[in-house]
Amino acid sequence: MDLARYMEERGIDDSTMAAKIGRSRVSVSRYRRKLEEPSVEVIRTIVAVTAGAVTANDLLGIRQKERVR
Repeated sequence: MDLARYMEERGIDDSTMAAKIGRSRVSVSRYRRKLEEPSVEVIRTIVAVTAGAVTANDLLGIRQKERVR
């Protein structure tokens, strides 16, 4: 799930997420709109804060191929 969807579904604004991850509101806005990739440290923090709902792949725009059955 991407960060924007996670935040929207939970009613979290940029300022609240910024406080949770220790970054500025502007940075969160840029991550959410995929204008900037967060650092590895920030990615780890977002994954932890979202309990894995937002993954590193989501934050970096990496799509996983579906398994062929």
